[in-house]
Amino acid sequence: MKKHSSHNQKDIMKKEIAFQFDLNCRWAVYVPSTKNVNETIDNTEEVKKVIGELSDLFGGATATPSIGGWRCENGEVVVENTTIVYSFCTTDQAIKHAGDVLAIAQRLCREYNQEAVTVEYNGQVKFVTA
Repeated sequence: MKKHSSHNQKDIMKKEIAFQFDLNCRWAVYVPSTKNVNETIDNTEEVKKVIGELSDLFGGATATPSIGGWRCENGEVVVENTTIVYSFCTTDQAIKHAGDVLAIAQRLCREYNQEAVTVEYNGQVKFVTA
């Protein structure tokens, strides 16, 4: 069997990916399902609201359920059914609306009395406080 050189593999990849991605950035807001740090709530309406807000900014949004946990300030480990709401966008849109996405997270933090709300940008995480 003939081995492909790394140069040949790059050529193969170039042929397979012969298009430009339309939306190369991703913003995500982790919508909590707790208030006052550890009191479980139904976050369905808030998830819909965040989907609407991100859709207004970027043209669309998707929500996916997730289970996560963190050690809060009192030392307790809080595990919750977080919903990750995310949107893909262009670099220009990502830069233009960065403050808007952070404001959404700050609002969630305030309204649900959270220590922080997670925001993700292209795989990098920021813990947003009120």
